[in-house]
Amino acid sequence: MPDVLDTITGSVADRLELDLEDATGSLRQGDAHAPAGEKSARRSICLYTPSVDPSGMGAHMVDLVAEYVLHADVSLMCWPTVGGCRVLDRAAELGARILALPPPRDPSFAEVIDAFLAEYRPDVFHVHVGLGVEDFDGARVARRAGVPVIVQTQHLPFLLSNPRKRHAFLHAIEPVDRIIAVSEALRRTYERLGVPAERFTTIPNGVRPRGPGLGRSAARDALGLAPDDLVVMTVGRLTRMKGQRYLVDAVPELSSRFPGLAVVILGTGPLSEHLAERAAALGVDGCVRFAGHRGDARALLDAADVFVLPSRHEGMPLAAIEDMDAGLPIVGTRVVGTEEVVADGETGTLVPAEDAPALAAALAELLSDGDLRTRYGEAGRRRYLEHFTATQMAAKTRDAYAQELRARAAGLPRSGA
Repeated sequence: MPDVLDTITGSVADRLELDLEDATGSLRQGDAHAPAGEKSARRSICLYTPSVDPSGMGAHMVDLVAEYVLHADVSLMCWPTVGGCRVLDRAAELGARILALPPPRDPSFAEVIDAFLAEYRPDVFHVHVGLGVEDFDGARVARRAGVPVIVQTQHLPFLLSNPRKRHAFLHAIEPVDRIIAVSEALRRTYERLGVPAERFTTIPNGVRPRGPGLGRSAARDALGLAPDDLVVMTVGRLTRMKGQRYLVDAVPELSSRFPGLAVVILGTGPLSEHLAERAAALGVDGCVRFAGHRGDARALLDAADVFVLPSRHEGMPLAAIEDMDAGLPIVGTRVVGTEEVVADGETGTLVPAEDAPALAAALAELLSDGDLRTRYGEAGRRRYLEHFTATQMAAKTRDAYAQELRARAAGLPRSGA
């Protein structure tokens, strides 16, 4: 299968170059944004995020880099925080041009972006944001710099109730030509806010295939797990949003029924200490393993029997898609995004958010039934290939770029105007 996917990826990259060249040809010939006679030049895409911790969002951006870099000039800019440096380093390894940004409140912020855009003259400036409280001035700088098309992907639903925050968001997207929502339910949260439906395109998240894993034995050895343990695993930032607290609260019920249970939590975050204290207070610190951040997290999925995603909210969780790529059954919460990835009763089980007893019951059902785990895992793998590959995501994103570039070339008004 990897050979087939590599072939598809090459095809998408070829179409990217042809479509962007066709769409931007008249722009390149006739305006001050590029010299005359540059019609056949490689097109340029600049990816940008203001996020302090672009974890899943950063992985999404890196996957776009990997899909496009052979046939377009790709740049990526973000803050050089711990998470941001991982994204910058990976993008550079893939061949992208990178820019470590100062914080948005730094007086040099706009000047640094403006200088970069003036030198490399991207055709598309693609903003990636999560929460509505993030800074969005990059889009405004790009508009002032004359970038032909500005696209923005929303990675999380809009859940803020403060009217000032709503107004700030609506003001921030004024320079944006096209908004990409990573799930239909996420899109609806912005439409309720007052963003016109015609400004949106929904493009589900996708991930690149992980390739061969470590195998069950090696993955368990890497995590210090016994061969006969029943292993529940989750991967994600340790935050309120990800809901690991409810997983920890479900463990006492599960450990009493499954003596060989190991619950492995991969990731770091502000709740690391609190979650460890909670596990100790419940008397389950012996079977809850906090494994920290692991760059090989996808390979370590081979150690698991069941994957769990106890989130309070999501946009469209990459962790669930990566789990399906690995062929694991999943227990998730019925929240925005997750319920569009996990097919309840087919690839896994969905339960209400913030409900530890329901989480425990769903996990117990799968831990008790190896055949059900196998059936869900195989169905999840098929669902991943049909709907959630990075190649599919990149192709649809490329189409959104090309549509907006053609509209600019034709002199049509911007949707954000």
